[in-house]
Amino acid sequence: MYSIIDVETTGGKFNHEGITEVAIYKFDGVKIIDQFISLINPEIPIQPFVQQLTGITDKMVEKAPKFFQVAKRILEITDNSIFVAHNSSFDYRMIKIEFERLGYDFNIPQLCTVKLSKKLIPDLKSYSLGKLVRSLGIPISDRHRASGDAIATTKSVSYTHLTLPTNREV
Repeated sequence: MYSIIDVETTGGKFNHEGITEVAIYKFDGVKIIDQFISLINPEIPIQPFVQQLTGITDKMVEKAPKFFQVAKRILEITDNSIFVAHNSSFDYRMIKIEFERLGYDFNIPQLCTVKLSKKLIPDLKSYSLGKLVRSLGIPISDRHRASGDAIATTKSVSYTHLTLPTNREV
């Protein structure tokens, strides 16, 4: 079972950023069986360049749930799964930091689709999500929004007919 995840953040000082949006698609290797998508109130300002890139503003997240209010749902949907993300070290770090702030050690196996793409498609000039899905002929909408990027990652995994590893192989 796989939890294909993307987060958007406030930007700013390393390890002091906050999550502004999360999207998680629970994927059984064939189809999406569950999903969770939410704006998150990071309780800190969103950097102007990030607002420009994502379209997520301080006003949009002002009344959104705080991370602690969605933490249980994130644990439920990621339970017994592999954390899959395009550049997973970033998304995993952000989720892990938020859980650490709550006093919880979030620790699940992870799989990076950037690294996987480099192995499966070694001749691409760029492995950015936008360029990768374009090279595979996969349409992408809502670029730089958690849901759009997570669904594009899910489609790229499906499209390449990957034999995804199990928890024991990650």
